[in-house]
Amino acid sequence: MKATEMFGAAKWTSPGKNDVSCIRGEFGLEKPLASAVINICGLGMYELCVNGKRIGDDRFGTLYTDFHAYESQACTKVHGEKLNHRIYVSKYDITAELEAQNCIGVTLANGWYRARYTKWGVVNDYGDPKLCFRIELEYSDGSRGEILSGDWLKWTQSNILSCLFFEGEEQDYNSIRLGEWTKPGYDDSAWNRLAEVEAPDSEYLFSDCPPDRIIRYIKPKLISETESEFIYDVGENITGTPILKQRGEGVEKLTFRVSERLDHFGNIEDYTNHGQKSSFVTDGSDREYMLRFCWNGFRYVGVSKNAKMVSCAVIHSDIAVTSDFRSDDSLLDWLYETYIRTQLDNMHCGIPSDCPQCEKRGYTGDGELVCECAMLMLDAQKFYKKWLGDIADCQDTISGHVQYTAPYTRCGGGPGGWGCAIAEVPYIYYKTYGDRSVLEEFLPRVLRYFDYLEAHSENDLVVSDQKGEWCLGDWCTPEEIKIPEPYVNNYFYIKTINRLLEFCEVLGRDDLVPKLEELAKVKKAAVVAKYFDGATGDFCGGIQGANAFAVDLGLGDERTLSNMVAHYERETWYDTGIFGTDIVTRVLFEKGYADLAYRLLTSSGKYSFREWMSSGCTTLPEYWTYNRSQNHPMFGAVVRYLFTCLLGIGQEGAGYRKLRIEPKLVNGLNYAEGHITTVHGKVGVRYVKTDSAVSFRIEIPEGVEAVLVCGGEHKLSAGVNELTISR
Repeated sequence: MKATEMFGAAKWTSPGKNDVSCIRGEFGLEKPLASAVINICGLGMYELCVNGKRIGDDRFGTLYTDFHAYESQACTKVHGEKLNHRIYVSKYDITAELEAQNCIGVTLANGWYRARYTKWGVVNDYGDPKLCFRIELEYSDGSRGEILSGDWLKWTQSNILSCLFFEGEEQDYNSIRLGEWTKPGYDDSAWNRLAEVEAPDSEYLFSDCPPDRIIRYIKPKLISETESEFIYDVGENITGTPILKQRGEGVEKLTFRVSERLDHFGNIEDYTNHGQKSSFVTDGSDREYMLRFCWNGFRYVGVSKNAKMVSCAVIHSDIAVTSDFRSDDSLLDWLYETYIRTQLDNMHCGIPSDCPQCEKRGYTGDGELVCECAMLMLDAQKFYKKWLGDIADCQDTISGHVQYTAPYTRCGGGPGGWGCAIAEVPYIYYKTYGDRSVLEEFLPRVLRYFDYLEAHSENDLVVSDQKGEWCLGDWCTPEEIKIPEPYVNNYFYIKTINRLLEFCEVLGRDDLVPKLEELAKVKKAAVVAKYFDGATGDFCGGIQGANAFAVDLGLGDERTLSNMVAHYERETWYDTGIFGTDIVTRVLFEKGYADLAYRLLTSSGKYSFREWMSSGCTTLPEYWTYNRSQNHPMFGAVVRYLFTCLLGIGQEGAGYRKLRIEPKLVNGLNYAEGHITTVHGKVGVRYVKTDSAVSFRIEIPEGVEAVLVCGGEHKLSAGVNELTISR
């Protein structure tokens, strides 16, 4: 809907260029009230109070989207692209909070709307923070009224003097003492009038996407001290905020800084501090100090010696874990738990981010890699439905180009692994939840994406992306990237053609099939001609998983798979990047080499998950070599194979209505159990192997067909099934 449909005659207002502002206004009710509902949006983040009471327990307010067009947005300014835009609005029932005389109070911050980082300058600049609301009143006599935002509202500087979205906040409770400004009767005579501004030209929507909340609290452990600070360990890498109290009395300046690791001396490590630090000028009272409009990503906290860290709030999107996995291999258990923590740490404001501290962006490459994991293991349907909207919005309506991030922020990526999210995320959403409407919506978008790839192809191979932008293939290989970027991008082009053929089968679009099949044939021939060595059977010399990419597309000959298998039988670690690691693991499982896939997953080489576990990682690092962020979910894409391969939870069709349980019983793993929660209910598998038999306990939801495939097919019934099968 348009702004006028959402807010009526309410005016958008702004305090101007101010990081964090306090906004208030008073209004009266002349008649007894039956109900009151507020539609409210603060760009970028906000907290709402009515008569001194905080409304809702959401953190950060508005979900992050590509809010609206702005002149300096790089894709428009540099490439002349045109995106779509949406803004999400919150609705609250405030009937119980209203009285005869009332005060609405809003704390409004920049957030993602004007995200600043001292290292990089302004990252997003949609303009000054803005606020709009509409309170719809229904009186007891059946009449109606409304309270609309406008220039009757007043604002002043918050005691949060500075809020750098990527770093932290400067708060001052001494020189700025506002008192109970969200209650009626407060003297705001010295405050400023808000300016009315133009309504952003966007689509306005309500959302049921899970908001950010404080999920839990952790008691930190004081582990050491230096001359200037106390060092605390939270015990795991998290997103959220330390909570401090003042030691002693009087006005003091408390500070903290955080890091993901400690340095060699046991102090806060500058390298994984990522610029995150905050300060609080106290008023001497016994209060708690914490971040309000940003989060940090960290495990360790250095606190000035006039402060103590009393707790730590874990903050991310309020998404339940709806799965479990346990086995007799501690590495697999660690991998599952660590992925879950990493994924949740990277779910904020309605987007799945790459990392929660350095960039905080919804990279389409990272996101498409792990979306199946998240949808399998978390209650993430509404979250990903929202992100699908962001992916759709970030496609250029002129050329079909798909941005590297959704919502769009200028950054790095490539046309294949990143752009293919336009097909892969809707496809996985359909397979997980059985919702074919997303295929109907995205099919024409994928066709436009193909137009873009063709426009950047030579001799039937994708060779470039937008001029001046990155054109990555694979990413984060443990050593120098050697697998050719065009090879990887054309793998994803062909893979996406195959996905679109599956769209067509579901939707009955037989008219598109001949053209798509011919397109796939042409692209495969071009890849073989350019990258296949007929003398050896290798693609690109077999470097960094290149043969796995080819085998996955059905390219090469029997030597291609054989060479790949021989290579990883010799290796004791992964030599692959974010895409290759997932593809190699899956292809080995699918092509009958489950033992080798398991050995690679649990290997102990220098580039391995076991190396990360042994070094004490509680989240998955960005690089095999521990560079940059220590909290990136992308390598966690392989965790899905704990469920789909080792436990064998598979399906025919979509929506898990027809199950095929076919565990890969690998050598060295004698016990495993776990469950996922589908749209029909819990699906659980447990097995224990002995030399002579395998005992299964399998749980199936009501109304679901299921078979166990192990030494034949065994029909399963709803409820708990217990079987023992001789080996």
